[in-house]
Amino acid sequence: MGTREPADPIYSALEIFSKIAEEANRSNAGSKLRARAREVIGLIEEAGLVPTLSFFYSKKDKEAEKGYELMLRAILEYLKKLNIITKNVETLLSNHNEMIETLKELRGKSSIISPLLRPFLIEFKRLCEALWEEER
Repeated sequence: MGTREPADPIYSALEIFSKIAEEANRSNAGSKLRARAREVIGLIEEAGLVPTLSFFYSKKDKEAEKGYELMLRAILEYLKKLNIITKNVETLLSNHNEMIETLKELRGKSSIISPLLRPFLIEFKRLCEALWEEER
């Protein structure tokens, strides 16, 4: 088997999806995650990376909106793999000040980050579509 880059977007999507899918299944949020995965690329293209992440972050503690938290977690995990963020994802999700500081750091880099995210997000979306039915 050949070597792969540590942050290969397809491999990373498979790896991160495996962890996120377990949590989605436990919380019955698979179809919600599927919906968020289908819309996130368009949101990033229309509103920008930081506004999209901020929006998802604002929804993360609402149980009915679990898909936002899971999608945000997936994106942050991938950004960590790319060494774009250095903080622990759990810390970011639980500490408002840390998240705000990270969003500020990402703001200046979003034109570089967004194209790096795209292949990961496409593969992640495909995996969600394969596993869960459309949200009803």
